[in-house]
Amino acid sequence: MLKIGEFSKVAQVSVKTLRLYGELGLLRPAWIDRYTGYRYYTLEQLPRLNRILALKDLGFSLEQIKQLLREDLPASQLRGMVRLKCAELQQRIQEEQDRLARVEARLQQIEQEGHLPGYSVVLKRVEPQRVGGIRRILPDYRAMFRLVAELHTALQVPNSAPVVTGPYLGLYYDAEYRDRGVDAEAAAPLARAWRGVPGVTAHDLPGVETMACVIHQGSYERLHEAYNTLMAWTQANGFRVIGPNREIYLQGPEPELPPSRYITEVQLPVEKVTVISFTTSQKEKETMETADKGQGTMEPRIVTKPAFTVVGMRYQGRNQHNEIAQMWDVFNPRIGEIADICGPAYGVCITLADAPEGEFEYIAGMEVNAADQIPAGMVSRSVPEQTYAVFPCTLQTLHRAYDYAYHTWLPQSGYQVGGDIDFELYGEEFDPEDAANSTLYIYIPIKPK
Repeated sequence: MLKIGEFSKVAQVSVKTLRLYGELGLLRPAWIDRYTGYRYYTLEQLPRLNRILALKDLGFSLEQIKQLLREDLPASQLRGMVRLKCAELQQRIQEEQDRLARVEARLQQIEQEGHLPGYSVVLKRVEPQRVGGIRRILPDYRAMFRLVAELHTALQVPNSAPVVTGPYLGLYYDAEYRDRGVDAEAAAPLARAWRGVPGVTAHDLPGVETMACVIHQGSYERLHEAYNTLMAWTQANGFRVIGPNREIYLQGPEPELPPSRYITEVQLPVEKVTVISFTTSQKEKETMETADKGQGTMEPRIVTKPAFTVVGMRYQGRNQHNEIAQMWDVFNPRIGEIADICGPAYGVCITLADAPEGEFEYIAGMEVNAADQIPAGMVSRSVPEQTYAVFPCTLQTLHRAYDYAYHTWLPQSGYQVGGDIDFELYGEEFDPEDAANSTLYIYIPIKPK
C-alpha cells in the first residue's frame, strides 16, 4: 500500500484532491490507520482515479462523475467522449492543449489496466557528484524544461572550456504530487574547476547506496509509466523510497528531436525495509535481532477461522482521542453481564462503506454461543468464516504490527485484502494484569491476488 503522499506522486494528483474525492465517495482510501488517521491507497485504485480525472477534464461535475462510475463506463465510451471534446479544445490556447494531452495519457492508462510497461528495474549505487543547479518553486511540472534551458544558457561561458560533464537532470523535492508550486531543481554535473556564474548554485549532490532505476524512451507525457513501474517494484520487493526522485535527461528535449526519441532515466533512492517482531518473548526478541541483521523475515500464520459471534460495546469514529482504549476500560468491568460466553475477547474492526471517510466501527466484545440476551448498551456482531494472516504483537506494538502487516508484508505476499473485517484476539497468552507486555494477535483478512 502507498501512503497518500506517495500515491499522489504516482497518480500525479494532489493530496488535497485525493482527500476531496474520499469525502465525496469517489475514491475512498484502501485503508485508513485507525490509530493515526493516515490514509493508504493501492496501485489497483489507479484505474478508477484515471477515469475520474479523464471525466473531470471532459467537463463533467463531480456528482455526474459519481453517477457515471456507478455505471462502470468502459474505456471505449470514454474514448468517444474525448474525441468529441477534441473539436472544442483545438480552438483554445496552449493550456487547453496541454489538458488534452493529459486526458489522452489517462485513457492510455485505462486501456492498459493491469499491464505495466516492459521496463527493467536496475539497482545501482550512485556516487556523489558536484553539480550546478537552479532550484525554484515552479508553476507546474512542465516548467522543469524551461528551467533546464535557463540553466543551459547560464552555463555557456564564452571562450572557455565546457564545464558540464554529463547530462542534465531534474530533482523533485516534494513528498507528494502538486498541481502547482512544485519544489524542483534543474542541475548539471560540473567540472571541479568551475568557478561559478550568477544565479547558479554549486553543491554536492549526495550519493545513494541503492538507487532503483528504469530507462524511459519516448514522450515526457508517459513518464508516469516509469514511476508506476518503480513504485510497484519497490513494494513487491520490500523497499521504500527515502529521498527526492531524479530524472536524468540522457537524450532530449531538443528543438529538432521528436519526443519519441527522448531517453530519460528515472531514479528513486530506496532502502530495504527492516522486518521486525512485535512481541516481547525471548523467541521473538531473537527473531527481531536476526531480522535487523537482514538474515530473517517475520511470516504470519495463514489460517481459516470459522464464523463466530461477539457481544460487546460499540464505537464508531476515527479514534482521534484514544476512544477505543477508553471504551475497553468501561467494558471490562461489565463482561460478567454477558450470557453464554464461549471464547476469548475480541476487538472487531469493521470498515463501513457508507460512513464518512475515515470512520470505522469497533466492537470490544466476547465470543458467545448465541446472542439471545444482549445487555443494555451493548450490541452483537457476527464475523463470517474467512482466511486470515495472523500476526503476534502487544498493545505497545499494535500500531506497528498493523503497519507492517498492511504495508510491508501484504504487498510482497501474493495476497490482497480479503474482507471488510479485521480483529484483535485476546487469548490465553494475554494477561490483563500485564496488558502492555502480553501477546495478542491481529487477524488480517486475505485472499489470493
